[in-house]
Amino acid sequence: MQFAALNMLDGQVNARELPQQCSVKISHIAPATAVVGRQVDLDVAASEEICLVMEPSVRNFKGNWHRSDNVGLSLVVLLGVVACLGTFLLDGRIGFSLWDEGYLWYGVQQVLHGEVPIRDFMSYDPGRYYWAAGLLRLFHADGIVAVRAATMAFVAIGVAAGGVLVWHQSPGRDIVRFGKCALAIALLVMWAVPWWKGYDAALSVILTASLAWVLTRPSAARFFLHGVVIGVAAMIGRNHGVYGVIACLVAAPLLLLGTSKPAWRQCIPAWTAGVVLGFAPICFSLVLDHRFAAMFWDSIRFMLFEYKGTNLPLPVPWPWTMHGGGALTLSLVTQWLTGSLFVLLPLFCIVGLAVVLNGLRRERNMAHAGFVACVATAIPYLNVAFSRADVSHLAQAICPLLIGLLIFPVHDVARSMHRWLVVPLLLIVSLLITIPLHPWYQSRVQSGWRVIDVRGDKLRMSDAAAAPVEAVERLANRCIPNGSTLLAAPVWPGAYALLGVKSPVWEIYPLFPRGDGFQNQEIARLQQARPSLILIYDISVDGREDLRYAHTHPRVWEFVSANYRQIPGPDNLPGLLVYIPKSTVD
Repeated sequence: MQFAALNMLDGQVNARELPQQCSVKISHIAPATAVVGRQVDLDVAASEEICLVMEPSVRNFKGNWHRSDNVGLSLVVLLGVVACLGTFLLDGRIGFSLWDEGYLWYGVQQVLHGEVPIRDFMSYDPGRYYWAAGLLRLFHADGIVAVRAATMAFVAIGVAAGGVLVWHQSPGRDIVRFGKCALAIALLVMWAVPWWKGYDAALSVILTASLAWVLTRPSAARFFLHGVVIGVAAMIGRNHGVYGVIACLVAAPLLLLGTSKPAWRQCIPAWTAGVVLGFAPICFSLVLDHRFAAMFWDSIRFMLFEYKGTNLPLPVPWPWTMHGGGALTLSLVTQWLTGSLFVLLPLFCIVGLAVVLNGLRRERNMAHAGFVACVATAIPYLNVAFSRADVSHLAQAICPLLIGLLIFPVHDVARSMHRWLVVPLLLIVSLLITIPLHPWYQSRVQSGWRVIDVRGDKLRMSDAAAAPVEAVERLANRCIPNGSTLLAAPVWPGAYALLGVKSPVWEIYPLFPRGDGFQNQEIARLQQARPSLILIYDISVDGREDLRYAHTHPRVWEFVSANYRQIPGPDNLPGLLVYIPKSTVD
């Protein structure tokens, strides 16, 4: 059956009423035309020149992209890599923290020395450490700048994946699509703060892009590969694996509402096999390494049943709770905008799901797979933002929302409003919130920054960041003989990485309250290691007195008091308590 013309509605070709198998001969279609509905097979003479700008799922019916698409995709990926490289060159040697940054750095160092994350020291899930250690081993490096470079390399994968997703899901001319991709890349790079959390932000983008790829044309092969992505994500952070599974559970029922349903008997087993394959290294470790298995399951037991949480909670900074004493300052505006994004996150999930369901009801087909993937992935990532409601965790959860707003399915007047109001507003808000968080900007607007040697790397940092680094190095030179170590608690795990020594205890970041049994194990490790120096930064974490080290680890505190004596600490760090063995002559 051959059609001379197609019904033109709102700049789109409506193919809902076409037979399942048909051939369409087209002499010309306007560049803004898109095919909506069932996939249509085109039978076009080789001499005819056709310009199609379609939904990604039907842009090329043989499953291949046109040459212009290949060039555009290459440019998008290149732009993402260049943007990440430029960010690293700006921020890579600026700023430093013995806290979370040191937590990652120490773990990478220990993996390079043959230790296993979780089994031998408290850590994130192993994947990120082996990624960084694998790259560092190639260059025979273990410094903090090298770890930052390895992390940014992973972030580049996520940024490129986000750019590719926007390219595939954006209609219009190539120059317009490329501009939207450039904006997406800029937003993702801006929100990749702080840098040591870049793995988490990148994973949210990778999971979104992978799910969109599956929803575009569901098949057993695509479900299998998406399962592999979820399994690998779980190796880097088991919470990301859970979020990837939940996103699939949200999106899969939506496929049932369409006219073309996947072969579930093939897709579900393929997806399950992919998840198992991606997570296989951890599975093998659980079977073959009994010590790793014991510590792995114990870490889950502690979070779920003993601490009953995944993070130290903070109150949500709702915009209506912000008060500036009547003075409107840039800081107050930034806080209000940050709180507004905490409102926007769940609102996007609710409105986005309603838009998706309405589109499925009208079209009986998933015409905007990328947007569906953004909504489905944003829903579980709400847990990241609200488990500890600060801007750092907001940054880890916001990427699906950013991409979803850029590719929001709008038409007619709403399209102009989206292009000239929503998108610029999104960029302005992101600039106001994220730019002050980047070290390069901080070093330009704050005074007192200076260059400090951090284990061979010259870093420019503020006085507040330099003070603990200099204190640790000075006290170590004075109190730690060769072959000995120190205990740094509760918030300076980077002290071990800075000095290149092994922690005497398993819990290198002791923030959570622990039971007597666990503390007795740590005391036994201290008795065996006999650290020559103990540094306890006696602060109330998050302003909570119950999170002081003496309250979270009272038995270890008693051991230190009984076997060590306190000596004067640095004047510029009044909260730092310094201890040496009682038998030591100062």
